[in-house]
Amino acid sequence: MFGYVVANVDALSAFDKERYRAVYCGLCKALGQEHGRLGRLTLTYDMTFLILLLSSLDQMEFAEIASFRCMLHPLQKRDAFINKHTRYVADMNVMLAYHQRMDDWEDDRKASAFFQAKALGNKIEALKEKYPKQTQAIVQGLATLSSMESDGETNPDLPAAVFGSMLGMVFVPEGHENAAMLYDFGDKLGRFIYLMDAAVDLKTDLKKMKYNPLIMVPSDRHFELLQMLMADCVGAYEALPIIKDKKLMDNILYSGVWSRFPARRKEEGTA
Repeated sequence: MFGYVVANVDALSAFDKERYRAVYCGLCKALGQEHGRLGRLTLTYDMTFLILLLSSLDQMEFAEIASFRCMLHPLQKRDAFINKHTRYVADMNVMLAYHQRMDDWEDDRKASAFFQAKALGNKIEALKEKYPKQTQAIVQGLATLSSMESDGETNPDLPAAVFGSMLGMVFVPEGHENAAMLYDFGDKLGRFIYLMDAAVDLKTDLKKMKYNPLIMVPSDRHFELLQMLMADCVGAYEALPIIKDKKLMDNILYSGVWSRFPARRKEEGTA
């Protein structure tokens, strides 16, 4: 999810900071167990949020893995929290990474994207069979986005809606009792993520003459637009029957998601 759905770690309590890291380490562990070392290369903090959310809604505790030493942080022992949602999210993480890299290959003929996709592809067929709805949403969504980008679509709402629909399906494990609400939240969060990414990358995209959906929107309106999208997202989030870890997830949605947006950082005096 592009590195936007992350915590403002400096504003977390010591307890929430450790919990956040343990859920993240659990995702890393699950990626390694289910998809090998190459799967671990797709790891980001973003999908940690989805694990927290699904676990809270189901009131599901995490199984704690005994402290271990990570190869990237060998001097300090780490804890890892894992449950069934960790494994679902690990599968979605790999699915998204694979299809996004294949999309990059087909659109831009990036050799690195092709080889990364091939490396991830060993278990993709099994994941497609296991998650047909999510697979269809991801494949069709990325194809539609590619077409819009090729056509130079200037209405930012249209590609944002496509990405939102795709993420909405990713947020809904099969048979979840809160499926409709989860889809609605994932859809609204996806729209925000897509246009946040566009706002952050606009200057670079203009220099490289790459497509950007906000090219026709004055830059002084970007913050207002994103605020409206996040207000819709937060409304859907607050409607969910969240049981635990709400302060941690509030930190992510109310603060962390803005960490890469220059205007917000300047406004808060953190630029």
